[in-house]
Amino acid sequence: MNNFEALVASRPQLNIVISKTMPKSLGGLTFIRDIYINQNRTTREKYEILQEEFAHYDYTVGDIASCSSEADKKQENLARSKAMERTVTLKGLIHCFFNGMWSLEDVADYFGVTENYVQKAIRNYRAKYGLVFRYDGYYFDLRKTINISKVKE
Repeated sequence: MNNFEALVASRPQLNIVISKTMPKSLGGLTFIRDIYINQNRTTREKYEILQEEFAHYDYTVGDIASCSSEADKKQENLARSKAMERTVTLKGLIHCFFNGMWSLEDVADYFGVTENYVQKAIRNYRAKYGLVFRYDGYYFDLRKTINISKVKE
């Protein structure tokens, strides 16, 4: 079972539909308990999209597809941020760093996402926590690349 299939199975109360008719520009859409995922995406992209749609289901309210208001934009950004944090976790980054998975390709493979998604997740962590921060006994330095060190107490 790949990451996408496992994620689908984790929410049996939701109806996940792989849609053949979605516009190419739209990756996913949540409507009440139905989540539509564009069939024309790779398995990794479907996994990323489903994470975001689950975050929409969990955190957003109403039709925010147009992102026409500031409130809609905030909800969209919240859902994307939560999805990235669920997918490319700080604990997972620690694991990668200390197990020799330093390349973008290795990290993306570990999480089962695209390299682009890993880069977006790192930018999300920079925006949320800053360039250098402490998490779970580790220092993260995200100024140029990912550098992680154990906190010395």
